[in-house]
Amino acid sequence: MRGLRTNEGAKFEKYFYIVQEEAKKLGGVFFSETGEGRDLDLEDIEVCDLGGWLVPFDQADEFEALYLGRKDKEIWDKERWDNMYIFVDYMFDGNSVSVKFDKYEYDTQIFEGYETQKEAGTLKTRPIEELWKELNIPE
Repeated sequence: MRGLRTNEGAKFEKYFYIVQEEAKKLGGVFFSETGEGRDLDLEDIEVCDLGGWLVPFDQADEFEALYLGRKDKEIWDKERWDNMYIFVDYMFDGNSVSVKFDKYEYDTQIFEGYETQKEAGTLKTRPIEELWKELNIPE
């Protein structure tokens, strides 16, 4: 199935079809890199959150050649693909499964701020015990 490097079985591929249909609505193809947890195995479908690349249709063939060729170093070394990395979260309402794509920009901003402070030598740390006291967690 396009967007997967391995055979995952019919139950997961049923879910991945839903992922790819949503990717089409967004103008691209999703290429899965990792399972991100929240695994749920139901009677006829197997789902989990995913991380990977949402690649526009006009670049999908080029990316797929790298992806299927397992040229991960080349993918990660070229910043060209970085902004296409995205996460897929599933939602299950008890009857049906749907998905949403999210870049988690807030998390990225926190990480970038951390790296900037670290490089500038202005990063402040504190003992974990102080955090426990602040959160009122018994030691």
